Amino acid sequence: MAKSVNKAKKVGLLDLIKMVAAAVGLVLAVVGLCVPFFAQVTTSIVGDNTQTVGLFGDYEALEALMEGGITIVVIQSIAIISLIFTVFASVLVILGKLGIIRMGAIVKLIFAVVTVVLAVLVMSLAVAYAAQSPLNLDGGSLGSTSFVAAAGAYLMMAGGIVSGVTLVLSKLK
Repeated sequence: MAKSVNKAKKVGLLDLIKMVAAAVGLVLAVVGLCVPFFAQVTTSIVGDNTQTVGLFGDYEALEALMEGGITIVVIQSIAIISLIFTVFASVLVILGKLGIIRMGAIVKLIFAVVTVVLAVLVMSLAVAYAAQSPLNLDGGSLGSTSFVAAAGAYLMMAGGIVSGVTLVLSKLK
């Protein structure tokens, strides 16, 4: 008897869970890029106010007042690179589970570690960038204002970590 050349890969429940987790990580990272990355939170005796700005907003006036080495261009660049690695990690998990692509364990591990490191780096740089803002003022009981990393930075980090960890946990052979 002739052996069948095209064998259909069975996708079990754990494989399906890993594929869904990789897709969720990708969605989190993409949404993180689209929602506000920074927020200006003001509290006072009159009331509270929050203004948000996306990753690709206008930071020219703010950076003119900042004293620090991190610029928004650095954060934007690392965020885009992190998103690219997250996309590749998610696609590798999904295609690997479907039997379309094969990858060695060392390459998979290195790629996953880089994905997670870039995701954490996006968050770390966003927090450091917000900390060097001159808009962080404390007026005691009268009020305060602070420039902080917002949901976008957290979602990008979570998406990259989920996709990277899922890539490590998947068995791409």
